[in-house]
Amino acid sequence: MRSDLDEPVALRSGPRWRRQLALMPVALLFLIPLLWMISTSLKRHDQVFTWPPVLIPNPAQWHNFLDVLVKDGFGRYLLNTIALSTVVTVGTLFSATLTAYSLARVDWKWRNAAFLLVISTMLLPDFVTIIPLFSMYQKLGLVGGVPGFLPLVLPAWFGKAYFIFLMRQFMLGIPTELSDAARMDGCSELGILLRIVLPLCRPALLSVALFSIIATWSDVLQPLVYLRDEKYFTVSLGLAQFQGRYVTQWEQMLAAASVTAVPVLIVFVLAQKKFVRGISTTGIK
Repeated sequence: MRSDLDEPVALRSGPRWRRQLALMPVALLFLIPLLWMISTSLKRHDQVFTWPPVLIPNPAQWHNFLDVLVKDGFGRYLLNTIALSTVVTVGTLFSATLTAYSLARVDWKWRNAAFLLVISTMLLPDFVTIIPLFSMYQKLGLVGGVPGFLPLVLPAWFGKAYFIFLMRQFMLGIPTELSDAARMDGCSELGILLRIVLPLCRPALLSVALFSIIATWSDVLQPLVYLRDEKYFTVSLGLAQFQGRYVTQWEQMLAAASVTAVPVLIVFVLAQKKFVRGISTTGIK
């Protein structure tokens, strides 16, 4: 005899596989450009526009990646971007966590007003502030060369509104009884943050880290403004330079594009479950 509990499971499982089946063509539609990019990056120049197209070239021209990374200096751009993304992500996690904890878990008089002030900065698009910021950094001698990285790093260490919002919303979902019990045991606010709140905020921390990595990895405007020397370029800025250099050599161009896109895609695929959980949980409160 079938119990009443079996019916909701059947109702849920039926539409679920239908939705997945319906989404497969959509997923394939988005995957085709990525697969075509990787396939073309492994072809010879005379195979790029052949008809019928060859999806898996034989033999694969792996030297296209070697030429891009070594001969054309794209490997240096990749190392610059990895270093920049690491420093920016660490600063983002540090500043967003401390600010969000103060706004969500510490009771002080003007915290709601401070939160509104932080959120209001999200209304300002980047192109509105980039000219006054450039003027300020130029007067400080922080444009071009190694100092040119500081304008890309410093904002992350002073908190970004969107990341503060994500962390605050997640922290609001953590029961306050846990913090109260720790205070009764003599734990300091820093101890509560490190021992109780942060371990429970791993999905939100991962979401913030992924957002920060993707934003830094794909940013073109900020490096274009502050980085003058080509040896300090990031992958996105280097890829923009490649568009003019390899206007007819599509295999080289798409090899550089693959080096730019695939690492971030792999990180996202490996962490997507916790990433989605961190984003969805921020809307609880």
